[in-house]
Amino acid sequence: MSNDEPFEHETELDLDIDETAEQIESKEVQDLKEELNSVIKSMEAPPMFPPHPVKCLNPQDYPESYNSNSKKEELILEYVENFKTQFQYIYPDRKTLFMAPYNECGIEKFVCTTIRPTVLKFSKLYDWKECAQFVSEYLQFKPLKEPTELPQILYSPTHTLKIQEGNCFDYSILLTSLLIGAGYDAYIVSGYATREVCNMDQSRVICPLLIKSQEKKAETKKKEIGKYTVKPPKDMNSKYEISQDLKAKKKLEEEALKRKLEHERYLAELERPTADPLYGLRVHAWVMVLSGKREVAETFFIETLTGNAVSTKDDEYLGIESVWNHKNYWVNMQSCIDGTAGLVFDLGDSSKWEYMLPSNDKPILLVPATEGIEEEEESKDVERHLDLPPSWVNQIKITHKDFERRCPEGKKVLFYKKCKVEKYAPYLLKDNMILKITEYLDSEMKDLKQVIEEFMHRADKIKKRVINFQTGWVVETFERGRSKFLKEHRYQQSKTGPENERIMYFYHDARVDGLKCREETPTEMCEHFENRPDFLYYRKIIFDKRQKKFGPQDGDNYRPILKIIERYHRNHEKKANDDIHELIYNIEAEKFQITYHRESTKIAPSTREFNKPQNWNDKSTTWNWSVDLHQTYQASNDYKQKKM
Repeated sequence: MSNDEPFEHETELDLDIDETAEQIESKEVQDLKEELNSVIKSMEAPPMFPPHPVKCLNPQDYPESYNSNSKKEELILEYVENFKTQFQYIYPDRKTLFMAPYNECGIEKFVCTTIRPTVLKFSKLYDWKECAQFVSEYLQFKPLKEPTELPQILYSPTHTLKIQEGNCFDYSILLTSLLIGAGYDAYIVSGYATREVCNMDQSRVICPLLIKSQEKKAETKKKEIGKYTVKPPKDMNSKYEISQDLKAKKKLEEEALKRKLEHERYLAELERPTADPLYGLRVHAWVMVLSGKREVAETFFIETLTGNAVSTKDDEYLGIESVWNHKNYWVNMQSCIDGTAGLVFDLGDSSKWEYMLPSNDKPILLVPATEGIEEEEESKDVERHLDLPPSWVNQIKITHKDFERRCPEGKKVLFYKKCKVEKYAPYLLKDNMILKITEYLDSEMKDLKQVIEEFMHRADKIKKRVINFQTGWVVETFERGRSKFLKEHRYQQSKTGPENERIMYFYHDARVDGLKCREETPTEMCEHFENRPDFLYYRKIIFDKRQKKFGPQDGDNYRPILKIIERYHRNHEKKANDDIHELIYNIEAEKFQITYHRESTKIAPSTREFNKPQNWNDKSTTWNWSVDLHQTYQASNDYKQKKM
């Protein structure tokens, strides 16, 4: 037994060691399992069937054409899929074509059938400028989820109008529908643009509302020198000195121009945007209007986000993948190394534009076929089955209230280079302001330069107000119908009270006195007239300083008048010596002067001067007329003026 006891003791020790080892291993295994579980939980595998990109919560609210496809639409979708597959096989390096996205109900629709040409009842929308401006103001911009990928959803124009927001493709669909309805040859363009265009960043663009139209320079005609004209006096100035002065002046101008160019170059370097890592890959959509219809002389682009016309050679548009309208779909087969500048927009040229449907409305350059009859029969059969189905979108309707309101929630704010533009719907603000343009001197928009405000439907008929903070002048423009028929009023912002410097323009054709302009200063007032029956065209009044009165002020404290000057046009029904040209009431000197029109054969005109008697205000005495009170200059001795 003694020999067996140590053996049993050893086996018990071995069992204890095995149990502790198992416990240690189990803890390590548990820790490893927990770590693996945490890693596995964080690494979720992608679903085999991704969820549908569109979740329509209320499909019953949409018409049947929105929730389903007809047999003709299903047939065209099969042809679209075949066309995309062949194109991807032949051109594997090009991006997938944007042809059949989902609509708001999650149904695949051909992009050509999403366009609904519509003519609206508003006459303003018959012009492309007003139409593009309306679309850009009515919708709120929503950028693409992935800037380098085509959108999976393309909403109908009716849905876009309802929610009043959308991306560049939604903008383009709506604008193209309205332009085609108005008679323009408009197309939607799917391509690539710069970061600023895709993000609607106009912080480096001058506000188009501030760009003034270039004034045409009037051609100055040289005076013809007649045979018997008097020669001008000889110029006694030194030609050498004149040439030296011109050289010095030219040198100063060149130095000033050089400094200006260097400053502009320095500012351009500061304002240059940072490099875009996605340059040339950002997807964008805009509208193209071809020449021909509606007297369009040259093909141009319309940037739908801003509503501005853009040249087809603009360097901000980097390439085009495809274009389409409500009749067909074209794929660009030209190189876009130079952007859109070198592209030819002749959609009938099949070597440059590959069309999808055989029913192409553009004249096509055909190559003569060897088997003419059989190919013609086959093409006829294909065309019979592949005519484009009608648009599945309901008719576009815009109420008068929505047309007047324009902007989402009645307000829209845009930022340009050193400028801020605020647009409001009519009757939204108390003062009926519809537009406010704030211009700054710096890019940080801290130092004000001027503020432009436009109004509508005001009782005081004010139409526009411009406040210049540099000069301190305020210019107000009024519509017809205001009291006194005021047209424009200019005054100093710091001196708004009466008897200060101001200029007023009037609708002279509506006034009885024909007053066109009045210029006021603290000491003078000038008035200009037009089309008066008495031929008066100018009046100037010179005032004296107002006398200060002590005690209570009464209402008769007028400014004393020193002189009144009136001038008249020539009345050809009268003789020149009887027709008054200038009449001066010199109240300070107590006399008035008359200057008559000059006869064509005389050098100087006839004049008269009347002095006021010294005792004119004495009612107790009577005064008689004397020669000393009157002076006359007669230009012609053969003519005697009438007694006054």
